Amino acid sequence: MGRKAKLKKERKSHPQTVNHCGNSSDQFVQHLERQGYSLKKPKMAPDMPEKKIDPQV
Repeated sequence: MGRKAKLKKERKSHPQTVNHCGNSSDQFVQHLERQGYSLKKPKMAPDMPEKKIDPQV
């Protein structure tokens, strides 16, 4: 039996159950907040200066 056939047999014998519940989005937000990020006040990158600075030689 080949490698792909074994994998296919395992997939058929153990079907995966997918849980799509509303709490996953809340858990995602809570996880981000624990890491120090906030969705209400996102940290933006500073604006790039419009004038071009010539290097000093």
